[in-house]
Amino acid sequence: MRCKCPVCGKEAKTGSAIDCARHMFGTGDKAHRDWFKAQGLDYIDLLLSQTSGPGNTAYITVAELIEKAQGAG
Repeated sequence: MRCKCPVCGKEAKTGSAIDCARHMFGTGDKAHRDWFKAQGLDYIDLLLSQTSGPGNTAYITVAELIEKAQGAG
C-alpha cells in the first residue's frame, strides 16, 4: 500500500512513509504542524533534530506514526 499524508491525503512519490514524512516536514503549514502536535510532538524540535543530528531520526519517528495511523485507518 502506498503511503498517503494523514493530513492532506497527498500520496508519497515513492510510496514510502519516509517520503511522506519528508512531505510533512517540507509543507509545515498549520494543518500539518497541528498533526505533529496531536501526536505529542513538537514540529520545531523535530525539525531542528533532523537538520542538526546524524541520520534521519526525526523522519523515522514521523514515518512510524504515519504507518501506525494508516494501519488503523
